[in-house]
Amino acid sequence: MDTAREAAHRGLLKLMLRLPLLRGQLQLLWQKDADLEPLCEAYEDATTTLERLLKRTGDGEDGLIEEYRTVCLALETDIVARCRARKARTRS
Repeated sequence: MDTAREAAHRGLLKLMLRLPLLRGQLQLLWQKDADLEPLCEAYEDATTTLERLLKRTGDGEDGLIEEYRTVCLALETDIVARCRARKARTRS
């Protein structure tokens, strides 16, 4: 069975692909920010569900698809903000 840490690591890898300019910062955050792991796990869960919904052919899923897109975007936005905040702290 899949562990939460493994799911979080897959989420991190997806984020690194989605946000290539932040790859290095994401790797550093992974090591230093304990709060990043649950966010990466949530991103893995949300993107996996979104991919599954997009593969389904059926009416009535548009609202759910849009909801998962919004969740993925919100997680990406939060993680980008964490990267920027960390970068700002290291400059000070």
